[in-house]
Amino acid sequence: MNNQPLQILILKADRLYAEFLRQHVGHAFPRVRTTVASSVAEARELLGRVAFDLLLTGLGEHTGGDALELVAQCKRAPLRARRVVVLLDRHEYRVLAALRALPVDGIFDPAEDCPATLAAALPAVVRGLRYHSPGAAARLRQLAAAPGALFRILTDFEQVVLSVIGDGCDDLAAAAQLGLSPATISTVRRALHRKLGVQHRGELVRMAAQKGYVRFTPAGVERPGYGLLAAAYQPRHRPRMPREEAVPATA
Repeated sequence: MNNQPLQILILKADRLYAEFLRQHVGHAFPRVRTTVASSVAEARELLGRVAFDLLLTGLGEHTGGDALELVAQCKRAPLRARRVVVLLDRHEYRVLAALRALPVDGIFDPAEDCPATLAAALPAVVRGLRYHSPGAAARLRQLAAAPGALFRILTDFEQVVLSVIGDGCDDLAAAAQLGLSPATISTVRRALHRKLGVQHRGELVRMAAQKGYVRFTPAGVERPGYGLLAAAYQPRHRPRMPREEAVPATA
């Protein structure tokens, strides 16, 4: 029988909230070793060194990276997390849309779930079961069924461009960041205006912020899940392989 304590990693920038989570993790498991990371960069480094039984992470602002992208990668080498529970501390469209496709074992909504619920749910998740807060599950179902959901209206490429121009940058700056021509960005911007029903650049920035494609923080602009969108878009732009030269026929 394995008597080793469970290894649990908490990713939360707020130290007071992280300590609150640590206490409830201690209530949930009789033998546990809990590590707290305050940034995505720190969590990524720890996951590369230690095999954690559970990653418990918020999806709000973290210094040093994108929590959504970390969740997408944390179960694949070189990172090592057996189970993942996210704290749904953001209800933005972009976060909910990303969660539909991420390898998440549990979703805990601090706005509606009491701490005792978390303490009861974590052991079940570690045993291989799943837990979705009722409100979170309802939001995900509603998003999946909504005919006007942005993942139905916009292509992956258009969402990538929206994530970039959502900070208010002009076509030239967006083109430089994406490695495209300003004319291409202008064409996509016009398509976004039409599909989203907005008239000018300011409305597009407001829409991008409201839907969670960009966040304006004291540390700068964050783009939740940008790497996931870019990965979905990039395969269509792989360079062509050079043609093989014809081998002369021998007599």
